[in-house]
Amino acid sequence: MCYICHMFGTGSQSHTEASGKNELPLIIAHRGARREAPENTLPAIQRAIEIGSDGVEFDVLLTSDRVPVLGHNDDLSILTPHRGYVRATPFSAMRQMDVGSHFGPAFAGTNAPSLTDALELVSRHEILTIVEIKAQPGMVTQAAQIVVEIASRFKMRGPILLSSSNLRILHALARHHSTLPHALILRRHSFTFFPAKLFAKLLKLEALHPSLRVVNKRMVQAMHKQGCQVHAWTANEPRELDLCLSLGVDGIITDDPVFARQYLKRSARRRHG
Repeated sequence: MCYICHMFGTGSQSHTEASGKNELPLIIAHRGARREAPENTLPAIQRAIEIGSDGVEFDVLLTSDRVPVLGHNDDLSILTPHRGYVRATPFSAMRQMDVGSHFGPAFAGTNAPSLTDALELVSRHEILTIVEIKAQPGMVTQAAQIVVEIASRFKMRGPILLSSSNLRILHALARHHSTLPHALILRRHSFTFFPAKLFAKLLKLEALHPSLRVVNKRMVQAMHKQGCQVHAWTANEPRELDLCLSLGVDGIITDDPVFARQYLKRSARRRHG
């Protein structure tokens, strides 16, 4: 059984089959609790923990001096008043940037945390931590090694899962850094034409993270047969959450963990009441 399965009692079986109870999918906070705090920041991660999320997901990028920092966009102008790219900015400068004002005045002065900062926070909690490694020009071959070296230093109370949509990063994880479990982020339909068994074996996958645009029952069943979990993203609306339930996914990555959990509990009561 995989590391994540051991932690949460899931795997090639569904939650219900594995435990003998009517359990719900894991609720995973996308970029932290990003509807309550600025995404990919320590306040967002802390809030995800406080509201009882089963897992928290965040993105990492490398600075010019190869320090992993939390952030979804390499282009600084998207969420900050600065121009340029994370890959061309030293960590000392990133540390001074305000990445919270765009969310609201209450978060003005919030800084971009390093991966070390984030892992120090989550390591004290029994929660699934998903670290998405973003692909940046000229840094793909280094990203996997740097993130693994840092993540391996921590004794986490809960499991940690590295993820990426970049096949070169995943290949590096599978070939050279297989000590930590990793997942493929799937955005397009191309995977459906590739045998799931072979794909999971080649990349030594522990999990698949498909977009709601591409996930289907056949995909979920095929991955479960390989002992891989399926965490679908990003489910925020009732119809999206209903889809996840109907497909039997193991985890739901959502922008609104509080609503998602409440809705799934209501759905469970209706089905079994």
